[in-house]
Amino acid sequence: MTVCTRPNRFKSSPGSGSGPGARGLLLAGVLLTLVLPGAGLRAQEKPSSDFGRVQRSTRSCERNLAEASPGPCSELRFEQNQQGLLTIRFVGPGSGEITTNLVTFVGVVKGGAAGMRCSEGRCRLEGPLSTEISSVSELSYDQRGLPTSLPNAWPADGTCRVEKNDVRCEARALTGERWAASAEL
Repeated sequence: MTVCTRPNRFKSSPGSGSGPGARGLLLAGVLLTLVLPGAGLRAQEKPSSDFGRVQRSTRSCERNLAEASPGPCSELRFEQNQQGLLTIRFVGPGSGEITTNLVTFVGVVKGGAAGMRCSEGRCRLEGPLSTEISSVSELSYDQRGLPTSLPNAWPADGTCRVEKNDVRCEARALTGERWAASAEL
């Protein structure tokens, strides 16, 4: 009987510093790049330039929270996380322990317009424009800037219109809540 022995290719040689564990990690990394196409390339890609924020003070501003009387607001925040998806936040004072209150309208810009033109996080509004609202949310912050609770959010139907110096949003939730907000820039 003849016994054939082969050297074990996966056995480390003394002092080599790479054993089965290191080879396993290397193999896992290679497999990960095969499973996630382009994962290794994403780090080299340029960051997306279609997102950012514009923040504006208002001359006059009013917004309501669901089932509450209208209240003042002092600034608007326009945020775009991807081209054509626009978030409009009406920021106002709270009462008591709540120092800041936000009413947020999220919508898709109608007509395939850009909403905002952004470069490296710096944006400018491309108006006039109109959005088709998909959701509304409310959130309050305390004096330390921490949320006082989880946000209240509703799927909603409505529109926001952004003109040169005028912003108006109206929305209605499927459960009947209504929101309206307007600001003069």
